[in-house]
Amino acid sequence: MSLAFTEILRGSYFLVDAPDVRRVCEVAIHVRISRSALRSAEFDAEMTGHASFDRLVGHAPIAGQAHVRFGRPRHVAYAFEFTADDGRVLQFSGAKHPSLMRPIYSATTLWGTLSHDNLPVAMVRLHFDLRRDLVAFLQSVAREQNP
Repeated sequence: MSLAFTEILRGSYFLVDAPDVRRVCEVAIHVRISRSALRSAEFDAEMTGHASFDRLVGHAPIAGQAHVRFGRPRHVAYAFEFTADDGRVLQFSGAKHPSLMRPIYSATTLWGTLSHDNLPVAMVRLHFDLRRDLVAFLQSVAREQNP
């Protein structure tokens, strides 16, 4: 048995060679956590879903992993890749750092970098909108039978 949920993150990004031009982006992430991982304070979880980055990729499947650490320092690292419309394989790497000092902001804001061939292409800020997406998120939480 595993635990699964879907998280929708929306935000903006800018290309490193055009930092004054902000563009919109959206990432829908389906996370699956194995039963054995749920017993640990630090674990990896499978991520799939899709990404849209204005003028970079219309709608592309993503695949990657989340790394969760409940111990100090707390973090949820996101790492996934997708193919841009121009054929480049882009890697997203970012993290949330949950904090008791700023619980909502720190749990809903994801800063990251898009890279190609280990070189930064864009800086990304994604946000989980509690008002817009919390109900759908809660409805997506499910236990799944492992095959």
